[in-house]
Formats: sequence, C-alpha cells, structure tokens
Amino acid sequence: MTEKRLPRIVTTTCVFPKGYPAKTALDRIAAAGFDALDMGLDYWVYGAESPFLGEGYPGWAKGLRERAEKLGVAYTHSHAPWGADGGEMIGRSLRTASAIGAGYMVLHPAYREENGDEITDPERFVRLNAELTAPWAERAEKLRVILLSENLQYGASADPRVISALVDEVASPFFGWCFDVGHAHCSGFGPGILRECSAVPLSVHLHDNDGTDDGHLIPGDGTVDWETVTGVLRDIGYAGDCVLEAHHQCKEAPDAERDAILRRLYESGERLRDMMK
Repeated sequence: MTEKRLPRIVTTTCVFPKGYPAKTALDRIAAAGFDALDMGLDYWVYGAESPFLGEGYPGWAKGLRERAEKLGVAYTHSHAPWGADGGEMIGRSLRTASAIGAGYMVLHPAYREENGDEITDPERFVRLNAELTAPWAERAEKLRVILLSENLQYGASADPRVISALVDEVASPFFGWCFDVGHAHCSGFGPGILRECSAVPLSVHLHDNDGTDDGHLIPGDGTVDWETVTGVLRDIGYAGDCVLEAHHQCKEAPDAERDAILRRLYESGERLRDMMK
C-alpha cells in the first residue's frame, strides 16, 4: 500500500518586499525549512525594470525553477496580479507559472461592476466570473496549470459558497478554488461554512488576523480558531498543502530579523500540518 504524502509546507514569496531579488528570497525560504513556494506574481508588478514584465520573463522563470530544484524545493503555487478581468496579464502569469513549475495559480474573481460598485448578487457574480474565467481555464489546461478562484472580502466574493458555485459553473478539471482562512474570518464566515460548499477547495491560504483587519499574520498571532479550521479541513477531505500567506510581519521587519520570522512561520505550518493529520 502506498503511503500517503504529507502536505507540503508552502509560503508565499511575498514575505519579501516588491523587487527583492527572487533568487535570494528563494535561498532564504529554503534555508528556513519550507518544502515549497507560492510565487506572488502580484509583487512583481512595479515598473519597467521588473523581470516579470520584461520580454525575457520566460528565461527569468526558468532560472528560478532550476535554482529551486538544486535547493530541493519547488514552486508549487503562484498568485496572479489583479483578477479575472485582468486581460493578457493573466496569460503572462499562466506562462510564468508553467515555466517555474507551479501546478496551481490563484486568480482573484472580479468583484466590482464597471461603475465601481461591489457585486452583491451571487447569480450575477457567478455568471460574470464564469464568462471571464472559462477561456483562461482552457489556456491553463494547455499549460497544465490549475486555476483557483478565491474568497475575498467584497460583496458576493466574500461567501465561500458562492466561490464554490463558480467552480461548479465553469466545470473544468483545470479550475477550482482556494479557501482563504483570513478573509473568511474577517467576513464573519467560520470554517464550518466549508461543509456547505459543493466543491472541496484544492488549496488554502493560511494566515491569521483579529477578525476586523486582514493582517496576514502568522497563524496563532490572531483570533482564528485553528483547532476548528484544521478539524473541518480533515472532515471535508481536504488533500492539499499547507499554504501560508502570512507575509506582513516578515516583509515589514528589518532585514536582519527576517530569517527568524521565516523560521517561526515555518514552525506554525508544522503545527497546522500535525493538526490536519
């Protein structure tokens, strides 16, 4: 009988500021013990000098993948800039995700009307985002990357059941969703809401806050009930990785303190993984 693989402990690369050298970030994250990385492409949209925005971005991505392989880690997840209405930036992000070897890419849903109002009607939200997302899911299939929508904090996007309904509407094996624990906590949705979702999330974003401000804190530094979170994830059969999106504390710290913060972040992932067994 094949032994079940342990969930990998993954961190977003956004633990470093925009423009911080990607290879140096990779080295420091690997040294902290992480199994894998979630490439925050939204942190590479900052100006013409960004390697992600230049013509040579496929080579940049290939070099990062090669360095990660030498270190024994991998880019398994990625996060696109902007959202499902982001135009060709989505295509660039998908090609980059494929080049670095990331099998998943989070793509935020569109949550505002053209006039700027939040979309509050769930049916309108699902219909619009299905229209926007379905063509990208077809592109993602060709690149062997699974697109993931995510519960946010605005209008209909805040309800995980609506994001799950969007997955059902698109009905593609290359489109699923990511449950963001911190966003749900701020929006008043406890982890039990997952039992009401028709689709099991393929990934999670694990971070903490005080229930009012989306602080993206290390798990345990806020008021999220992690015992309940991990218990519900077990109950619904979640089989993905422990993807930590707790970046603010490291990013905002003096550089000399970042390695210790990364290690504490990794240890929080170990605790959550043990609780999810």
